[in-house]
Amino acid sequence: MSDFWGDIEKLRKCTRYSVFREESARMKGRRLDWKYMSKEWPYRPPIPGPYEKRMPMIFDAVLKRTERNPVVMFERVMEDLRRRWKDMPLHGPWHHAILPGVLIASLRNNGYSFTDEDVMEAMFRGHLIPAASCGFLGVCGCAVGVGIMVSMIRGSTPLHDRERADSLIHAGEAIKRIGRMGSGPLGHCCNKSALLSIIYAVKVLDEFGYPVPHPRPKEMVGRCRIADLNERCHREKCMFYPGLVDIGDSRFNC
Repeated sequence: MSDFWGDIEKLRKCTRYSVFREESARMKGRRLDWKYMSKEWPYRPPIPGPYEKRMPMIFDAVLKRTERNPVVMFERVMEDLRRRWKDMPLHGPWHHAILPGVLIASLRNNGYSFTDEDVMEAMFRGHLIPAASCGFLGVCGCAVGVGIMVSMIRGSTPLHDRERADSLIHAGEAIKRIGRMGSGPLGHCCNKSALLSIIYAVKVLDEFGYPVPHPRPKEMVGRCRIADLNERCHREKCMFYPGLVDIGDSRFNC
């Protein structure tokens, strides 16, 4: 435990993105490869970590789902991945691809005019969001997934007016909601961010005329299935913490 907390303290002092990624990889017994853009440009963009080889499996796990409810689909995707990827960390940038993929797949499964190709496009876009973006860029990859969903519904590009604005507005609102829910002493929780993003995305889909089935607000309280495995668990600060079910917690408004 002392090494764990010691590593956390070391990482907290790495305020340069490249240094943080490098040190985080070292603590996991890995080494990041870097490539310099030029001698004149001192910053080093990272080559994605070993999880990259898992992305075809992750894409497949989302693409094959048939659930209509995006919350249930997300939970099933993560259960499937934990079976197939035995040492899968609980937190990581693959969530950035999974979240928008699940949202578009739920539209496909509910009979709206979205295809497997659209699901792949959503995941591809989400996969572009770098690791640790929440702490270094101020944007949670799961929340940006809501913006990706809106962009695909509205057919947005950088050259559009209202469509582009809608994508930005809803990604920004999702980020705000995650920020307001706060973090635990060890920072982010990707599962929490994903569920909060889906809850908001369902409301957005309703506004745009794409209603999908989803759990009632009370069914979301205490819903987390990985709390016991999660060293970063936010516990009572998180509406999804299972301990809240027993006390009928009503502090959180979905």
